[in-house]
Amino acid sequence: MAGSLIVANSLKNLLVNIEEKTENITEKKTEFEEYTEIKSENEKLGFNDFYQKGLKEYEQQNYQLALAEFNHAIEMDKGHSDAYIYRGDVKEKLEDYQGAIDDYNQAIKLDATHPKAYYRRGNVLRKVGDNWGAIADYNQAIRLNPNYTAAKRRSYVHVDTGATEKFMQE
Repeated sequence: MAGSLIVANSLKNLLVNIEEKTENITEKKTEFEEYTEIKSENEKLGFNDFYQKGLKEYEQQNYQLALAEFNHAIEMDKGHSDAYIYRGDVKEKLEDYQGAIDDYNQAIKLDATHPKAYYRRGNVLRKVGDNWGAIADYNQAIRLNPNYTAAKRRSYVHVDTGATEKFMQE
């Protein structure tokens, strides 16, 4: 009798283990199906979809979501300078200053005539204490677009560097 009780308990434990593993497999299958569904939906989206979603998330100050959207957009089109500029803006908000500078550098590499890239890189350079680099970028933005608002920022940087005479001349 004791032997059959041991066998019954062993079978019961085996059935419980099988049931738990089946539930675990079902959960994993559901997670995989959800992932696959999201992935296939994303594959239907194009660069502009991710780019626009990134702009929207940035506007709503959802910076982590904006970063993810711009990352997707850039994966789809590595030649779009504005995507790098806006991703740089997001990284600046997240205080990833080197990442922001890298994105602005890439935007400039793609389009060296884009004053916004120089202006925004100048802003970040100023934040990290590279005032002369910031001035150089502001000057380049002004060269590319003489009406660009960077002129005002350039004057403020002169004050930061102690060059008040230069500020007064401007």
